[in-house]
Amino acid sequence: MKVGVAQVDITPEPGCELSGFAARTQPSIGVLDRLYAKCLYLVEGDERLLWIHVDLIGLLREFVLDFREWAAAKLGLKASQVLISAIHTHSGPATVEISEAGRYDSAYVQFLRARLEEAAREAIENTTACTPVFVEGRCDLAVDRRKKASARTDPRVAAFGWRRDDGSFIGALTNYAMHAVALGPSNRMISADLPGRTAAILSERLPGRPIVLATNGACGNLNPPYEHITSEQLSVWGGQVADATSGLLPEAVPLTDCTLRLASRVVPIALDVLGVDQINEIADRYIGHADSVGEWGDRYVRALEKWRRSRTEEVRDGQCAATADMEIFAVRLGPAVMLGVNAEVFSAFTDLVREATGRSVYTVGYANGVRGYLPTKVAYDEGGYEVETAHFFYNSFRFKPGGLEHLADEAVQLVRSFFA
Repeated sequence: MKVGVAQVDITPEPGCELSGFAARTQPSIGVLDRLYAKCLYLVEGDERLLWIHVDLIGLLREFVLDFREWAAAKLGLKASQVLISAIHTHSGPATVEISEAGRYDSAYVQFLRARLEEAAREAIENTTACTPVFVEGRCDLAVDRRKKASARTDPRVAAFGWRRDDGSFIGALTNYAMHAVALGPSNRMISADLPGRTAAILSERLPGRPIVLATNGACGNLNPPYEHITSEQLSVWGGQVADATSGLLPEAVPLTDCTLRLASRVVPIALDVLGVDQINEIADRYIGHADSVGEWGDRYVRALEKWRRSRTEEVRDGQCAATADMEIFAVRLGPAVMLGVNAEVFSAFTDLVREATGRSVYTVGYANGVRGYLPTKVAYDEGGYEVETAHFFYNSFRFKPGGLEHLADEAVQLVRSFFA
């Protein structure tokens, strides 16, 4: 397998607004650690994969589609050969539009685009033959933040490594499901949060100090044990995630099956579209209980009123879509499959696909865009932020119950096709 890697600094200047938390004083006041865009380029037989991973909260779907058009025109790649994922840090610039959680920074996004083009070219132009390895470890750090009867976590930590003949690594990729919110809304320093620290520690431990892509999993319901931690504690937790695979990778047996296969499927998922009267009834009801969400204060009311106006206009103008496009981007790397999903998907998604296929499957959340929370059916009955409130901040209608399960069925078909 031929491999190319690249890493570019994408740290904004202090003073930018940070995305992810409505309960935050803006703007940023400094840099705790640098943000990077990391590029992995794989070539096996006739297949190619350009995987760009960014230390950001996420990217707009339109950004991804536009970048793919550039990659097709300038790099000769198909759209189905370009994957762009994010760690979902809540301490980076606003590259998605979330109401009252940092103003969307178009100037930064323009700068980012140029940096991603640079990284892609560098990775493609500097490939070398490497031996792939794959390991799976365990980390029990993440907790189900919802604390409901359906609580579940995903302790699996997957790791791929690309090793030179001398035993050193040129690149590595890990996957662990946990929200990148460890620093909490009180933090005003730019940071890649836990995934960034995990990547840095794993790189230090592996021979060759490889570029490490620390991807996030299906973590819509999963958080660190607590928030508002220190930089020192961030290193402790990052070390715990790295521990799961850092000792296994150097001793891993080379993969005898180096298959690289890609498949992408866009699945329309039904939205819970409301009429004007329903929109007003819900908005009035939640504003009536605004005093119970003191951490958000007036920001909550402003986000809710914006949601009311936007959704009402959309419905009255007849511009309201009944579905949202969700992309499953499937990558088979030897015995394992990574499933990129453009949503904050609950951890049950991965379990459903694993159980139905019997394969080593891992979800990469916040991949090729981010559309909002995709909860399980049972979560709608249980209630909670992800099903009741989050779509106000995303300024959209929420998904109808059953969307996650439908998407999992589609993912099962893709995984099975890889091993037919």
